[in-house]
Amino acid sequence: MTIPLVKNKQFVYEILGVRKAEKECRYFIGNPQLVGAYSNLYMHDNSEIERNCFILAKDKIEIGVNTTLAYGATVLTGADPNGPKNRLSDLYPPLKAPVIIGNDCWIGANAIILPGVTIGDCCVVAAGSVVTKNVPSGVLVAGNPAVIKKHLNI
Repeated sequence: MTIPLVKNKQFVYEILGVRKAEKECRYFIGNPQLVGAYSNLYMHDNSEIERNCFILAKDKIEIGVNTTLAYGATVLTGADPNGPKNRLSDLYPPLKAPVIIGNDCWIGANAIILPGVTIGDCCVVAAGSVVTKNVPSGVLVAGNPAVIKKHLNI
């Protein structure tokens, strides 16, 4: 579902159920495609979801203070190989798990974050990366699957 242009989009998203992590919290959501419940999306102060992001919010998604999801980033909290009728469901049962992204992070354009991943504070996920495992604080990850490429001196 996308939200049409209105003067105060933050108000509209809160009506839909987006949760502010702090009472006085300002954030920006630039018309992502969201599937699931807006009430599963927790936005911290000065966090941003840029245009053309895809958010599968079947479980909790928390986006930390000063964190940005760049254009086209994808956050998934669930996976299901077409339910019980697909023979692959025996190998890959339905999965639902939260995604937590720390403070001061930058998730690059077209990066993908898979269910159950926690990304620490002060991290960079390079554009086009696929994050399959937890990421510790203070690193740059890149690739498919994403691996640590650099420790950041912050």
